[in-house]
Amino acid sequence: MKKILFIALFLSFAWIDLSAQTAQDALRYSRIFYNGTSRFMATGGAFGAVGADFSVIATNPAGIGLYRSAEISLTPTFINNRSSADYNGYNATDYKNNFALANFGYVYTFYTGREDRPGGVNSISIAFGMNRQNDFNNRIYMQGPNHTSSILTSFTNVLNTPPILNPNDVRYNYEFDIGLAYDCGLIYYDSAQNKYLSDMPNGGVFQDKAINTWGSINEFELALGGNINDKLYFGLTVGIPSIRFFYQSRYWEEDTGDSIPYFKSLQYDYIYETHGTGVNFKLGLIYRPAPWIRIGGAIHTPTWYPTMYDYYSSQMTAVYDSVLNNTTQISPSGTFEYQMMTPFRAIGSLAFFIGKHGFISGEYEYANYGQARFRAPRDSFSDVNFDISNNYTAPINVRVGTEWRISMFRIRGGFGYYGSPDRTGNVSERYTVSGGFGVYVKSFFADFAYQWSKSEANYYMYDPALVNPAAIALQTNVVNATFGFKF
Repeated sequence: MKKILFIALFLSFAWIDLSAQTAQDALRYSRIFYNGTSRFMATGGAFGAVGADFSVIATNPAGIGLYRSAEISLTPTFINNRSSADYNGYNATDYKNNFALANFGYVYTFYTGREDRPGGVNSISIAFGMNRQNDFNNRIYMQGPNHTSSILTSFTNVLNTPPILNPNDVRYNYEFDIGLAYDCGLIYYDSAQNKYLSDMPNGGVFQDKAINTWGSINEFELALGGNINDKLYFGLTVGIPSIRFFYQSRYWEEDTGDSIPYFKSLQYDYIYETHGTGVNFKLGLIYRPAPWIRIGGAIHTPTWYPTMYDYYSSQMTAVYDSVLNNTTQISPSGTFEYQMMTPFRAIGSLAFFIGKHGFISGEYEYANYGQARFRAPRDSFSDVNFDISNNYTAPINVRVGTEWRISMFRIRGGFGYYGSPDRTGNVSERYTVSGGFGVYVKSFFADFAYQWSKSEANYYMYDPALVNPAAIALQTNVVNATFGFKF
């Protein structure tokens, strides 16, 4: 595969020189923020020791062992993402709304007739459906002046790194970015100096970038759980996550002060998409030593994606003082297939019950994001995998939640903290605060939840040695409504 260099917004907001996949890609698909039923969301996802909710099969499948009847549920969701970016003293905001399906599930429970036998299995439950794991819908806009460099500065720095590349090979070696700039005349080769130059090596341009991302990770799940003497509950989930990620960016540079000879503006458009389907297994246990306490634990195998598929293309337009010199160059379409493995996970949980009035629960999740890996039959990912191991770590991820029963109503609240996985400091921790209520009437129930989350990150438009980062703040508002029947 030919080498490409492009500038993109991935989860860690970093400028990257790559062969297609990066450490940032691995982090995006490894860091999971569970969505699902409204009850699960309202309590912060801290359901590992509580059970009897369909979404718990994504975290601790032993939870379906606590079902005492059959159930079917459906959860539509509304997501509002807002962003703000501070770049060189200029602030810009944007937002994006999205309607999606957070969950659908079916659980069936049947009794074995062995309740009176010590060690016997009282009941068996099976479940299948879907839980949404990640949502990638977002828009980010940033703008500001740059009086020290241009994106073309980063391009010429690459080309002037010995050995100096023959001008005839620029387009072939850098089809998706530098080659486009060269063919547009934004970069030129000076044979006398044996180096590549541009008309604005020291900036003096006003820069804008608009980024639009969309897609999700939805996991389709099949689970089996059981109840042993109302003391020990066990479960197994087979998960089949499906990745759909789309990225679109538009970058501008403009000579607003008319101080650069010949040059007026440039525009660089880039599109990128990824598709993949994987498989994992989850094993879980819940132990109830007394009616008022439950202790849970689960392990998740690494998720193996045997076939990941990328598609990417780009184009660049240069506008000059002379209209006759304006030009647009379009890249070929790039494709690449590879394999990916995301990290092992372990979740420990604890729940305290106050009779039938309510509960307080909490859980800790372990995931070392430095364990993610890429593989391909004819490509070496040694450098990328080294970056993953070197840059990412196992942060503290905790979730707490509570639910209280008042007649036919349920009142809920939750909190989540996801520590920064990035040793470089470009990705911050993430906080979530949630709440909601439910109404239960005979066999029908309706739950509603609201979740707010916030995170921050640094984004470099190009080489961090040449440009200041844009400080990005992201806020997400999620509204869920679950409708279900028990029978």
